[in-house]
Amino acid sequence: MKFKFAGIQYLGESGITQTCKEAVIQLIHAGEDIKDVKILTFEEACSHAHALLLTLRYDIQIIIKDGFASGYDGEAPKGYAFVLNLLRNYTDSINEYIISKSIFERISSSSLTVKDLEYINSINPVRPARWYESAYTHKEREHSIFSEFPLTIPMALLDPRLIELALDFDKNPDNAIMGAYRKLESVVRERTGLHNESSTRLLKKAFQGDNSILYWENLNSGESIGRASLFSDIFMAYRNNRAHQEPRHNLSDDIREFILVNQLFVLEGEAVVRYAQEE
Repeated sequence: MKFKFAGIQYLGESGITQTCKEAVIQLIHAGEDIKDVKILTFEEACSHAHALLLTLRYDIQIIIKDGFASGYDGEAPKGYAFVLNLLRNYTDSINEYIISKSIFERISSSSLTVKDLEYINSINPVRPARWYESAYTHKEREHSIFSEFPLTIPMALLDPRLIELALDFDKNPDNAIMGAYRKLESVVRERTGLHNESSTRLLKKAFQGDNSILYWENLNSGESIGRASLFSDIFMAYRNNRAHQEPRHNLSDDIREFILVNQLFVLEGEAVVRYAQEE
């Protein structure tokens, strides 16, 4: 008898917890909308093996392979608790289903059939729900869970003028950040005509005071003062120190600082010229 295979994507490696964890993290990190989680469990003796069937937007379904387990101590149960505690932040629809050894083996070999999926969608979930117990057995603080997400720059939020620097960020974060500061100075000098001022005086003359060369329309004075202060404050708090110190090689801090400079670019782009300056 010929079986019709299900047109479904498989992520992770069978029996390898880390790759299955990373598959879930990458889906969430990519912004996928997880609508439903089916825990597919094969029971054997005192331990249980688990895979996941995730339903995303447009009813796309993805299998996370059987890298998870429960009923004993080890990496697989810890990984199982990790993904449960992670997924519950994104959906309230998490249920567990008992499946046969043969279906579980077809998950491992990436060969589920249409009939298998129909069966999974027809059976009742485990009641009372017991996955909560597994999640709390190895409960981790939320910041610990999210600390395993990739450290990357959110490219969609960047000012277009920083894209080229961001593309080389992984190779040399310090160079990218200092390049962003220099580019911002150049942009402000070009717009204001203040070519001979130091960085601090440049930013103050450009943005601060009632007679600043650049300003933001339709803002009250408090908002304008706050925005203008950001430029000199961020340069004093971060740029000057970085310019005179060896690179610190802390990727988390580097990304945060790059995003701070990005916000300065956004604010500069929204500012308009009050008057022309000639030197």
